[in-house]
Amino acid sequence: MSDKVLDELAEWIDPRAIAEAILRELESQEVEQTVPNGMKVWLDFLGTELPEGLRSSIKAIF
Repeated sequence: MSDKVLDELAEWIDPRAIAEAILRELESQEVEQTVPNGMKVWLDFLGTELPEGLRSSIKAIF
């Protein structure tokens, strides 16, 4: 893994967009919008949904 590519991609990814999506989903499911709740959702997503989603996207695109 190239540090240069990693740094560029990390800069490009918008953490605010991710936070907004988490808060919108908490609200839509009538769950209190708090930092701890958002963190729980994000950490769960990282471990369960993100890897599969990335695999699916890569297969579909490439």
